Amino acid sequence: MWQAIPAILASPETWAFAAVGFFAQVFDGALGMGFGAISSAALAAAGVPREIASASVNGAKIFTGAASGLSHVMMRNVDGRMLVALAVAGILGGVAGATLLARSFSHWIGVGISLYLFAAGAFIVWRTTRAAPNHASWRAQGGVGFAGGLLEAISGVWGPLVTSNLVALGASPRHVVGTGNVAETFVAATVFGLLVSRVGFASLSGIALGLLGGALLAAPFAALLARRVAARPLTIGVGVLVMATSLLRLARDLGVH
Repeated sequence: MWQAIPAILASPETWAFAAVGFFAQVFDGALGMGFGAISSAALAAAGVPREIASASVNGAKIFTGAASGLSHVMMRNVDGRMLVALAVAGILGGVAGATLLARSFSHWIGVGISLYLFAAGAFIVWRTTRAAPNHASWRAQGGVGFAGGLLEAISGVWGPLVTSNLVALGASPRHVVGTGNVAETFVAATVFGLLVSRVGFASLSGIALGLLGGALLAAPFAALLARRVAARPLTIGVGVLVMATSLLRLARDLGVH
């Protein structure tokens, strides 16, 4: 395995995915979403099977999430109570999703989730013109975390569902972004462990390494951006990115070229 690293680093594919990882992590660290959605879309375009794509993305997320999470902790963007709810429920959802991924109907689950996320993104953008109380109770956070873990395993995507729903419920975008990044690390580690036991490390090739390298470079910058950007434009950015990535995922799942 170690002998293959020089060849992997010399591959143009590795550097291409490093650029994807950097770009994706800037969105993910600043908006609480984007790394999985953008990376998964790029892997799908390259013809990587869904199970291998999810394992690759989640493998990279273990390290990018830790780096991004540490940055968010230092910037005081993390809510401890929300973290427990999201992490515990997310891990349970991840286990369920990894089990479903081996079954053929996971494709149609992905289509349904993409449609739902587009509607959620539109609602978030609309809500920026309305005053809304915070209804993101601990129970609601747990439900969102479970659904996020399910999607994380099936498609390597966490933020579009978790961030969009918590922001729509009225939680602080800054704390949703920071806390979600930390919780996602625990969920990604669980999903990666389950999937890699089936597909094997060799199937991940240099893609995961490229995604990881680019994302680690972007993580500190993204966390600072999340702290400095005002809540309103951050919320609008969340909604727009949710709609865009859901359309990309829907086109991929329906085979639109």
